[in-house]
Amino acid sequence: MIEITSLLRPYIMKHHVIPALIFFLISCSLCSCDLLSDLHLSSTKLAFKASVPNGSNLTDTTLFKGTDIKSYNDSTGEVIFNDSMTIQKIASFHKIKCYLETDSLFTFTLTSNIMSSIVNDLVLNHNLFDGKYYFEDGYPSYIDNLGTNAIRLENKQKRAAGWTQFIAQLKLEGRYTK
Repeated sequence: MIEITSLLRPYIMKHHVIPALIFFLISCSLCSCDLLSDLHLSSTKLAFKASVPNGSNLTDTTLFKGTDIKSYNDSTGEVIFNDSMTIQKIASFHKIKCYLETDSLFTFTLTSNIMSSIVNDLVLNHNLFDGKYYFEDGYPSYIDNLGTNAIRLENKQKRAAGWTQFIAQLKLEGRYTK
Protein backbone atom coordinates (compact mmCIF):
# COMPACT_ATOMS: atom_id res chain seq x y z
CA MET A 1 0.00 0.00 0.00
CA ILE A 2 2.88 2.33 0.73
CA GLU A 3 4.25 1.77 -2.74
CA ILE A 4 0.93 2.77 -4.35
CA THR A 5 0.75 5.97 -2.28
CA SER A 6 4.26 6.92 -3.26
CA LEU A 7 3.39 6.24 -6.90
CA LEU A 8 0.26 8.41 -6.68
CA ARG A 9 1.94 11.31 -4.87
CA PRO A 10 3.01 13.15 -8.07
CA TYR A 11 -0.50 12.69 -9.48
CA ILE A 12 -2.12 14.05 -6.29
CA MET A 13 0.27 17.03 -6.18
CA LYS A 14 -0.36 17.82 -9.81
CA HIS A 15 -4.14 17.55 -9.73
CA HIS A 16 -4.97 18.95 -6.30
CA VAL A 17 -2.28 21.37 -5.24
CA ILE A 18 -1.92 23.26 -8.50
CA PRO A 19 -5.66 24.06 -8.80
CA ALA A 20 -5.69 25.04 -5.13
CA LEU A 21 -2.68 27.28 -5.70
CA ILE A 22 -4.34 28.92 -8.71
CA PHE A 23 -7.54 29.46 -6.69
CA PHE A 24 -5.49 30.98 -3.85
CA LEU A 25 -3.69 33.40 -6.19
CA ILE A 26 -6.94 34.51 -7.85
CA SER A 27 -8.53 35.03 -4.42
CA CYS A 28 -5.58 37.12 -3.28
CA SER A 29 -5.71 39.30 -6.36
CA LEU A 30 -9.44 39.94 -5.90
CA CYS A 31 -8.96 40.74 -2.23
CA SER A 32 -6.19 43.17 -3.00
CA CYS A 33 -8.46 45.06 -5.41
CA ASP A 34 -11.11 45.33 -2.71
CA LEU A 35 -8.46 46.30 -0.20
CA LEU A 36 -7.19 49.11 -2.43
CA SER A 37 -10.75 50.31 -2.95
CA ASP A 38 -11.40 50.21 0.80
CA LEU A 39 -8.19 52.09 1.49
CA HIS A 40 -9.23 54.80 -0.98
CA LEU A 41 -12.67 55.12 0.60
CA SER A 42 -11.29 54.99 4.13
CA SER A 43 -8.99 57.94 3.58
CA THR A 44 -10.42 61.39 3.99
CA LYS A 45 -9.25 64.95 4.23
CA LEU A 46 -12.33 66.05 6.19
CA ALA A 47 -12.14 66.48 9.95
CA PHE A 48 -14.76 67.79 12.37
CA LYS A 49 -13.39 69.45 15.48
CA ALA A 50 -14.61 71.15 18.61
CA SER A 51 -12.84 73.33 21.13
CA VAL A 52 -12.20 71.75 24.50
CA PRO A 53 -10.65 73.37 27.58
CA ASN A 54 -6.97 72.61 28.05
CA GLY A 55 -5.93 74.38 31.21
CA SER A 56 -6.58 78.07 30.58
CA ASN A 57 -6.66 77.61 26.78
CA LEU A 58 -9.05 76.06 24.30
CA THR A 59 -7.72 73.33 22.04
CA ASP A 60 -9.40 71.92 18.95
CA THR A 61 -9.87 68.17 19.19
CA THR A 62 -11.06 65.93 16.36
CA LEU A 63 -14.50 64.50 17.10
CA PHE A 64 -14.92 62.60 13.85
CA LYS A 65 -13.65 62.42 10.29
CA GLY A 66 -15.24 62.24 6.87
CA THR A 67 -14.94 58.45 7.00
CA ASP A 68 -17.45 58.49 9.88
CA ILE A 69 -20.05 59.88 7.46
CA LYS A 70 -21.71 57.13 5.48
CA SER A 71 -23.53 59.56 3.21
CA TYR A 72 -24.91 63.05 2.79
CA ASN A 73 -28.13 63.55 0.83
CA ASP A 74 -28.15 66.98 -0.81
CA SER A 75 -31.90 66.91 -1.49
CA THR A 76 -32.92 66.38 2.13
CA GLY A 77 -29.78 67.56 3.96
CA GLU A 78 -29.66 64.23 5.80
CA VAL A 79 -26.32 63.07 7.18
CA ILE A 80 -26.02 59.35 7.85
CA PHE A 81 -23.22 58.30 10.19
CA ASN A 82 -21.50 54.92 10.01
CA ASP A 83 -22.03 54.15 13.68
CA SER A 84 -23.62 55.45 16.84
CA MET A 85 -20.23 56.20 18.42
CA THR A 86 -19.93 59.31 16.24
CA ILE A 87 -23.29 60.55 17.49
CA GLN A 88 -22.23 59.94 21.10
CA LYS A 89 -19.00 61.90 20.52
CA ILE A 90 -20.75 65.00 19.18
CA ALA A 91 -23.72 65.04 21.54
CA SER A 92 -22.01 67.06 24.25
CA PHE A 93 -20.76 69.82 21.94
CA HIS A 94 -22.58 72.94 20.79
CA LYS A 95 -20.39 74.24 17.95
CA ILE A 96 -18.38 72.04 15.59
CA LYS A 97 -15.93 73.15 12.90
CA CYS A 98 -15.43 71.38 9.59
CA TYR A 99 -11.91 71.28 8.15
CA LEU A 100 -10.53 70.16 4.81
CA GLU A 101 -6.97 69.27 5.79
CA THR A 102 -5.92 72.47 7.63
CA ASP A 103 -8.47 74.81 6.01
CA SER A 104 -11.50 75.71 8.10
CA LEU A 105 -14.56 75.38 5.83
CA PHE A 106 -17.45 76.28 8.14
CA THR A 107 -18.83 75.99 11.66
CA PHE A 108 -22.20 74.53 12.55
CA THR A 109 -24.31 74.39 15.68
CA LEU A 110 -25.70 71.11 16.96
CA THR A 111 -29.46 71.40 17.58
CA SER A 112 -32.47 69.20 18.23
CA ASN A 113 -36.10 69.91 17.53
CA ILE A 114 -36.94 70.54 21.19
CA MET A 115 -34.73 73.65 21.50
CA SER A 116 -36.46 76.89 22.32
CA SER A 117 -33.74 79.11 20.85
CA ILE A 118 -33.25 80.45 17.32
CA VAL A 119 -30.05 79.84 15.34
CA ASN A 120 -29.63 81.82 12.12
CA ASP A 121 -26.65 79.95 10.73
CA LEU A 122 -25.82 76.38 9.68
CA VAL A 123 -27.04 73.70 12.06
CA LEU A 124 -26.82 69.94 12.24
CA ASN A 125 -30.28 69.25 13.58
CA HIS A 126 -31.14 66.01 15.34
CA ASN A 127 -34.75 65.40 14.43
CA LEU A 128 -36.17 63.52 17.40
CA PHE A 129 -39.25 62.40 15.46
CA ASP A 130 -37.32 60.30 12.93
CA GLY A 131 -33.98 60.05 14.80
CA LYS A 132 -32.02 61.41 11.83
CA TYR A 133 -29.54 64.27 11.45
CA TYR A 134 -29.96 67.08 8.91
CA PHE A 135 -27.86 70.04 7.83
CA GLU A 136 -30.16 73.07 7.73
CA ASP A 137 -29.57 76.79 7.18
CA GLY A 138 -30.99 77.62 10.60
CA TYR A 139 -33.15 76.44 13.44
CA PRO A 140 -36.09 76.24 13.49
CA SER A 141 -36.37 75.87 9.74
CA TYR A 142 -39.90 77.31 9.43
CA ILE A 143 -39.47 80.66 11.18
CA ASP A 144 -39.36 84.13 9.60
CA ASN A 145 -39.18 86.41 12.59
CA LEU A 146 -37.90 89.94 12.01
CA GLY A 147 -36.02 89.15 8.80
CA THR A 148 -34.61 85.80 9.91
CA ASN A 149 -34.61 84.46 6.33
CA ALA A 150 -32.52 87.42 5.13
CA ILE A 151 -29.95 86.80 7.88
CA ARG A 152 -29.85 83.09 7.05
CA LEU A 153 -29.38 83.79 3.36
CA GLU A 154 -26.53 86.19 4.14
CA ASN A 155 -24.84 83.58 6.38
CA LYS A 156 -25.30 80.90 3.72
CA GLN A 157 -23.56 83.14 1.17
CA LYS A 158 -20.67 83.72 3.60
CA ARG A 159 -20.00 79.98 3.92
CA ALA A 160 -20.73 79.14 0.25
CA ALA A 161 -17.07 78.64 -0.75
CA GLY A 162 -16.40 76.32 2.19
CA TRP A 163 -19.65 74.43 1.63
CA THR A 164 -18.74 73.93 -2.05
CA GLN A 165 -15.38 72.43 -1.01
CA PHE A 166 -17.15 70.18 1.51
CA ILE A 167 -19.56 68.87 -1.14
CA ALA A 168 -16.73 68.37 -3.65
CA GLN A 169 -14.79 66.29 -1.11
CA LEU A 170 -17.86 64.20 -0.26
CA LYS A 171 -18.36 63.53 -3.98
CA LEU A 172 -14.70 62.59 -4.36
CA GLU A 173 -15.01 60.12 -1.46
CA GLY A 174 -18.28 58.65 -2.74
CA ARG A 175 -20.32 59.88 0.24
CA TYR A 176 -22.61 62.29 -1.64
CA THR A 177 -26.10 61.50 -2.90
CA LYS A 178 -28.49 63.83 -4.63
